[in-house]
Amino acid sequence: MISIKNKENEECQLIVVDQKGRIYYETYMQPEDKLTLDIKELFTGIYTLIFKTESTSFTQQIVKY
Repeated sequence: MISIKNKENEECQLIVVDQKGRIYYETYMQPEDKLTLDIKELFTGIYTLIFKTESTSFTQQIVKY
């Protein structure tokens, strides 16, 4: 399980993609929203969490064993 909180003051788009660019999850989070992702369904591998707002974006990689 992964817990995520939108600490931005604006809506945030969250996308989870694998190394081949396939999208496994996509949602929008309002400011201060909390989300728990259950990653047990994902295959073993490296995934990228992409966070986007109108003013910024950043990524975080996770490894599923």
